[in-house]
Amino acid sequence: MTIIASLLFLTALGASIGVIILSIRSAMPRIHEVIDMEFAPAMQRERRIILGDMRRLAPATIIAFPATPRPQNGGRLAA
Repeated sequence: MTIIASLLFLTALGASIGVIILSIRSAMPRIHEVIDMEFAPAMQRERRIILGDMRRLAPATIIAFPATPRPQNGGRLAA
């Protein structure tokens, strides 16, 4: 019984290691792309939008939201 349990454990362990290695291997192009973008010598003026298989470049837009001034409550005390 112990031999069967050990074989099942080793099979599950080998399968999980294989799945992890395949996942990392399939993600390597994206990992290299992110590393290249992070350590690029110049700032990019475009934002990369990735939606599944569709990849395109779009200009980065900066939207400034107006900030409302907060009222000063210095003279009030809590009851």
